[in-house]
Amino acid sequence: MGMFQNSDLMQAVFVVLAAILYIIPLQKREPMEQRLAISLSLGFVCIIAMEFLLPQMFWVKIGKIGLNLLVISVMIYHCTQLRKSASFYVAIWSVVTSQFLMNLWYALLKLSPFRNRGSEGALALGLIFFYLVGLAVIGATIARKMPENGKYNIGPRQMTVAVFFLIVFEALDQMMILVYLDRYDLMFYIVLLVMQLYCVSLLYLQTELFKKSALEKELLTMNMLMKQKETQYALTRENMDLINRKCHDLKHQVRALRSVADEESKERYLSELEKSVEIYGAIVKTGNDVLDTILTEKSLLCQAKGIKINCVADGRRLDFVDPVDLYGILGNAVDNAIEAVEKFDNAKMRLIDISIFVRERFLVVTISNPIREQLTFKNGIPVSTKPRTGYHGYGLRSIRHSLQRYDGTMSVSVENHTFILKMLLPLPQTT
Repeated sequence: MGMFQNSDLMQAVFVVLAAILYIIPLQKREPMEQRLAISLSLGFVCIIAMEFLLPQMFWVKIGKIGLNLLVISVMIYHCTQLRKSASFYVAIWSVVTSQFLMNLWYALLKLSPFRNRGSEGALALGLIFFYLVGLAVIGATIARKMPENGKYNIGPRQMTVAVFFLIVFEALDQMMILVYLDRYDLMFYIVLLVMQLYCVSLLYLQTELFKKSALEKELLTMNMLMKQKETQYALTRENMDLINRKCHDLKHQVRALRSVADEESKERYLSELEKSVEIYGAIVKTGNDVLDTILTEKSLLCQAKGIKINCVADGRRLDFVDPVDLYGILGNAVDNAIEAVEKFDNAKMRLIDISIFVRERFLVVTISNPIREQLTFKNGIPVSTKPRTGYHGYGLRSIRHSLQRYDGTMSVSVENHTFILKMLLPLPQTT
């Protein structure tokens, strides 16, 4: 059967078609038509060129699998709003899908009574028809159900498991080629398909388990946010009640103050009124409920510690950041700043500045505060020999790790005895 001499080339083409299948349910980058046309053209050219230019040797074939993964992941990343890690994960599914369907076709063909009767053209048409039907079934099931709101949230553990299953999958496929014996043709394909189906099932199962874990995490986050909002609401209501009572009495107190000649008594009354309404200034409204909760909580903590916190924040573009990540990023950063400035006896040095704004296609978060000690940096993170300090590095490493999940960056600097933490998050493309 001559058509099998070009099976590697056909499978390379099928990998690109499988990638398109997995792209369909995902959130796209605009202009989609132009991006898809460019990606398809380059994808087909690169993959077909590798089949013609590279020799058909065993280790070269192993290398081509890696190159195919790279080409497909770049193609997916160019067309969708996925991060690089998620694009590579989808590329793994594209390669696995293509190879599994090809092996299934081989097994069915060897079981068919027409395997030695059909022409090469008929067999090629049969393979194409079978592959398209297989893609349609996978597209209506696995490819459609795996993404969450048109995205894949792939963490390091899930990526490690996926790469492991890919290695096992490819090892089984190449083992069949190395141990190829004519009389065991069909048995090899049956064993191979069973083992590969097992790998695919586990790969799909781990995807669903991570999705379930993400849902549980989201539920936990929602419960935490609800409790935070209840606390914030109770605090706001308590403060408003206090302010309303003071305002109700203000009219009578002002009349009384006019008749008081003692300046000391006047000052005492005025100070009492000022303290009554002072806590209301800690309630923050930025346009993002999660950010409001975090900043309000930290503002009240700073007020209790005698720390002045200046905050200019636009939270309307922060919806793309997971609430848990947002709590971790800002919570760690502000806690570090609080721990640093509360050491100062001078009230003027107990100061924290927070700014959150959008510049071009980036969300910029800057947190700065005075510091007393000199800092030593290692890998861009300040370290200290003290057993406990606000800049021991663990919090900043956690912040950097969370930012990397959004392709964000972090920089730390010290200027004029001021510690400056600057974070950049690329905004999702909406147009």
